[in-house]
Amino acid sequence: MSPLAQWPQEAGARIAGVLTDIDDTLTTDSAITPDALQALHALQQAGLAVVAITGRPVGWSEPFAQSWPVDAIVADQN
Repeated sequence: MSPLAQWPQEAGARIAGVLTDIDDTLTTDSAITPDALQALHALQQAGLAVVAITGRPVGWSEPFAQSWPVDAIVADQN
């Protein structure tokens, strides 16, 4: 695997969005880290769709969906 900066420009141009886990990926001790929040902003500013994914319930993830720069959050319906 190579860093995105090393990809050919045409390969990067085909990326439409980013899917990411929430727990212990975007968050530490259940709070989003400043660098993760900045990365989400940068992805959206670059025109990419951002979808966060969690196995936690919808109610737990609603505050994140409303306050984070994401296009959607996929969560458990229970």
